[in-house]
Order: sequence, then C-alpha cells, then structure tokens
Amino acid sequence: MTVLKTTHNTIIAGKYCGKPVYCSPNANNIYQELLNLARSGNHWARVTVEGVQSLASGRLHQNNIFVQPNHLARGGTEEFVMILPGCKVSVEKLPNDEFKILHFDADLNFSELQAAQKRAGLYRSELIEGQWDTKFQEKGKILEEKNRIVAISDRRREKVEDIAHEVADYVSDAPMSGGSLRVNADGFDLHITPGKKKIGGLMNYREAIKPTHISSLNESAYLLAKTMYDAKNIQGVSWISEFGGSAVLTQAMKILADRNVTLEKHTVFLYRPSTSPNVAVQIAHQLNLNLDRKFIHTHPLDAIGNRDQLELIANRVRAKNDTYKLKNAPWDALAYGTKLQGASTAALTIAGVSTLGISNPQALAFVTAVGTVAGLGKLGMNLAEGWTPRLHKKANKLLGKNYDVRPD
Repeated sequence: MTVLKTTHNTIIAGKYCGKPVYCSPNANNIYQELLNLARSGNHWARVTVEGVQSLASGRLHQNNIFVQPNHLARGGTEEFVMILPGCKVSVEKLPNDEFKILHFDADLNFSELQAAQKRAGLYRSELIEGQWDTKFQEKGKILEEKNRIVAISDRRREKVEDIAHEVADYVSDAPMSGGSLRVNADGFDLHITPGKKKIGGLMNYREAIKPTHISSLNESAYLLAKTMYDAKNIQGVSWISEFGGSAVLTQAMKILADRNVTLEKHTVFLYRPSTSPNVAVQIAHQLNLNLDRKFIHTHPLDAIGNRDQLELIANRVRAKNDTYKLKNAPWDALAYGTKLQGASTAALTIAGVSTLGISNPQALAFVTAVGTVAGLGKLGMNLAEGWTPRLHKKANKLLGKNYDVRPD
C-alpha cells in the first residue's frame, strides 16, 4: 500500500474510500515496522495492520478488534484503545469522524513470545505413546473437523504439555466430550493464557462476578474470539473452559456478541468456573450457542461457581433459544441445595484443619486419613478434590482408587 505523507500526519487507510485513518509522527515508525513484517509473511503483524486499517470502514470489524471503553478528550474528541494481539493502539476519533493513531504499544517479537508460551496462544494437543504432544498454531485456527473439542485453560505451569495433561482429564468430564477414550484418541485444541496470578475466585471477588471487566485478559480473550470466529462454520465445535479459563471464554463470547456474531453450530461448557457462570450463560444465549442441560460442572467448595446457580437456572428457563426445560429446574435446584449442604460440612472440616497450620500436601493426607478412619473416605477425597484438585489426582493414583465425587 502506498503511504501518503501529509504535513503533520501520515494517512494509512481510507485515502480513496471510507473514513481517513491517520498516523501521528510518534506512532508512524512502529506502524511502518509492523507493515514491513506483515508484507514479509508475519501472521501476527498482518492481523494487527488489518485491525488498524479496518477503522476506515467506519465501524469496528467483528473479527479483528477489541475496544476498551471510550472516554472524552479535550475538544470533544474521543479516545479509545484497540486491543490487538501483542499490541495496544491508542486512537483518537476526531469530530469529523476521521481517526488518528496516537500511540502503538507493541511487542514486535510477539510471535516468538507466543511460541515460547509466554503470551496467549492456541496449541494442537495429541496423545502420542502416552504423552501429550503440543504444537503451536501460529494462525490461531483449530483443526477443521466435525465435533472438535477446544479447551480454554486456567493459568498454571510453564510447560504447555503439562497443561494439556491436566486439562485432558477435566475436558473428559464435559458431557459432549465423549469421555476420556475419545479425548485421548482424537486430541483437542488448547488455548492457554500464561501468568501466575489466579483468575477469579473468592480472593478476587470483584473480578469473579464481573469477568468481562478483567483487563489483564483482554489480549487472550481477543485471540480466543478470533479463533471462535474463524471456526464458526465448523460443525459441532465444543468450547470447554476449566477453572479460571471461564473468564477468558466469557470475555471472548462478549466480544463476538457485541458484533452480532452467532455460533448456532457450537456448544459451550464450564468446568469448575472461578468466575460467574450466570454472566457466561447470558452471553452464550446472545450467541445462540447450544447448551447441554449440564452447562456447568461445579464442586461443593466452588463458592463462585455455585454463587448464582438459582439465577442461572431461571435465566435458562426464560431463554427462548435454550433447550433447557422448565421441568428440569426443580430437580436442578434441589441438586444445588444438596451440594450446598455438603459444602457446609466441608467448610467446618477445613476450618478445623486450617487452625493446625498444615501445608497443602499435609492437609491432603490429613483430611483423607480423617475421612477414612471415620468411615467417610469419600468425604475426605471430596474435600481434597475441592481444596487441592491437582494433589487430589495424585492421591487417587497413589491409592489406586477412583473416588467418584462428581455431583450428579
């Protein structure tokens, strides 16, 4: 594309049609580097350049942009931030509806950071000789096959192979997954969000009840939204989040819903979400996503996941595009109440253990042992699963048992 220089700014799009998009002198150098990378075949740079140039259409294009809330600047102009992969772009909307790029905050080695698992990205996961093998998908597209499973993971561990190993068990619990045999045989695509800070949960209550407001997840959510948009014509895709991945999935769905995208051919499921499932289900309805009766799997100790279950049930009954039946509501509400009763018993036990100052591995052994001696082995393992789910898995293997502590 020919770049025309003006006295103060450089026009980068909309010269002959659409709304002109200008680049300030401070931002133009970075833009030119991005443009050169895009022309050399860099996928990330191409997506970023296309996102900026899409402003010329006068609207924010549905498959390549996420915008933080606008605010008024001096002189009646508006400023907003475009969130693109590896890049935040500060934009000013002028009174004549033209746009001016004020600043680029870009990592020009974003693709390398993704491949090194230091930024959010998509991986193809396959079980080979008993070990999960993962391959980075630079273009962020899932495998084009019917009924493909896509997992959206919580933040954890540094190696994506370890994430795939853990996530495979959780994905297998989703009713549409076909169970562990199918998951192990067919593999799945895996969207990861690197980082150490816990997503949602009681310790981050404000974030947990408003998952669409967690700004630190914007980049990851944008990438997932683009993956979902690119897969919209693939039949039967299942988007399954686990733990804090629910926040990334909820944000991604919101991005698509705001752009009137629908995903009638797809299904969504939340495994032990640490952010509001009720917010997620309302947005899923906007996307016309298919929801199994068991849209969510929670544990009695999942305070956030269980927090608004009754409202969630009511919203599903009201939704015209949800196959959920009114006759299901009383039974699911009863199951929810039973689960909370179990949670109160668990809370008392945990309170007793915590007063002893026992570390997590010791607490796991302590709770399991107490439950077993008291003839409550299932309760002991139930507590362990809710409190330390990864250590619980290890205990199951060491004991050579498989306690079925999942709620009905």
